[in-house]
Amino acid sequence: MTNNVQIGKLNPFSVNINKLNVTKNSPVRHSAPHIHDMCEIYVNLEGNVSFIVEKNIYAIKPGDIIIVKPYEYHHCIYHDDSDHLHYWIMFSADENPELFDFFINKSRGTDNLIRLPADILERFLALCEKMTKINPSYEISVLAVFFEIISHIAKGLDRYNVREANENLPQSVKDILNYINKNYDSIKNINELVSKLDISITTLERYFKKYLSMTPKRYLEDRKLSQACMLLRQNYSVTDACFESGFDDYSHFIAIFKKNFGITPLKYKKNILNS
Repeated sequence: MTNNVQIGKLNPFSVNINKLNVTKNSPVRHSAPHIHDMCEIYVNLEGNVSFIVEKNIYAIKPGDIIIVKPYEYHHCIYHDDSDHLHYWIMFSADENPELFDFFINKSRGTDNLIRLPADILERFLALCEKMTKINPSYEISVLAVFFEIISHIAKGLDRYNVREANENLPQSVKDILNYINKNYDSIKNINELVSKLDISITTLERYFKKYLSMTPKRYLEDRKLSQACMLLRQNYSVTDACFESGFDDYSHFIAIFKKNFGITPLKYKKNILNS
């Protein structure tokens, strides 16, 4: 039997893995929700947490894997003060889009949770631990372990994808998230949102604090920012990206973009086009 595989050119790309223990007082615990241009693999080891990706909130168990494609809105939700131990793998896919097609071209806000069977999970966790200890100068060794991890992710998406999202949310919160995610580009502010939903600001903020560990204003702005990043990558002008993602104040858009990403939207766009 012959298995003839032709491997295309592999362009240089970045990959980073950390094993993190987020304690009660860790600054990471209070960091802003994430929107970035990297692929992310999160692997839970312990901690009473949930994970939000776009409009879906997943109750997380030890061994659960969350994958996030570039510009998917996501962050961890802490339910108590216990330590949160996890692996965190980041890698860039733009350099090799065909190789990571299964990861970056999945539908936004879907297929984020993988729950491997115990025997496969044991091997997967061993690979994650091994990768944290390899000397980075041994590139072949790093790539060998990394691509075995990626192989488990690809198979996991196909065979062990779990769609247990929002099971612990009351219907009222599900309806609010669905409405925001469908209409964020036309919602100007929280006052307009509560008017549309016929709900008080106090109730809305209580829901978001309890179930998402953030404010509704932050969630709405992040959804707009995520869309603006996507538009800038598609070569939209900064002005068009601003207004088509739902911001109605150009100066505010520039300021909040720079606050979140450290550069202006124009610089961000130029970096993408020149990469």
